[in-house]
Amino acid sequence: MKQSPTTLFLAGILSVLALSCGGGESESTPESSSQPAEANEALETNQAAQAPAAPEVSAEAAKAAAEKFVLCAACHGEDGNSLRDYIPNLASQNAAYLFTQFEKFANDQRENYVMSKIAPSLTTDERIAIAVYFADKPVLSRAQGVMPDAKGKKVYDSLCYACHGTAGHGDQQYPRIAGQPYVFLEKTLLSFKNNDPQRRNSPMTGVIQNLTEEDLRAVASWVSNLP
Repeated sequence: MKQSPTTLFLAGILSVLALSCGGGESESTPESSSQPAEANEALETNQAAQAPAAPEVSAEAAKAAAEKFVLCAACHGEDGNSLRDYIPNLASQNAAYLFTQFEKFANDQRENYVMSKIAPSLTTDERIAIAVYFADKPVLSRAQGVMPDAKGKKVYDSLCYACHGTAGHGDQQYPRIAGQPYVFLEKTLLSFKNNDPQRRNSPMTGVIQNLTEEDLRAVASWVSNLP
């Protein structure tokens, strides 16, 4: 069964909180694997009872966010499919990732002339509502202007997949990059390569330093043509 963006959003937030608190893989002991089935069921029931409830977007917040969608639609499209090749799609982007980027723009951890003005004007509930709204929209096929380069696949399969997944759909921590406009991907990758100050906090600046501009353009061509 396909999980809703809200459920995925919660899972992502909980994962981030677990990592920030020093969490990681849960430890198990030999004794735990030998517990009777009844004890395991009781433990699972208790854990479920203590689990935090999924955050809900109130009707008021959703209505307020709907009024702000027009700000997003002017560049990213009403359905999250970018109207300009140098601007990213928001459609099918991971909800927790989108929310995190809103927070970074609002807190000056990321810089963009437009987003650095819009993000602080949104309440937390509005940011959640907008993230969930766009995460639920499909990415539409677009003319990329370039054919997928096999060299780009080789680089992607050896490096990029580790964070963005084999299909380029990312997860709640890393963005979906499949189907993004080629121009946006090329521009973004080159900005990482050239140490753009607006990208100073991204791990990508270190990841791609050994790749050539030719490599990066090849990767962009491959990823932009992924479904």
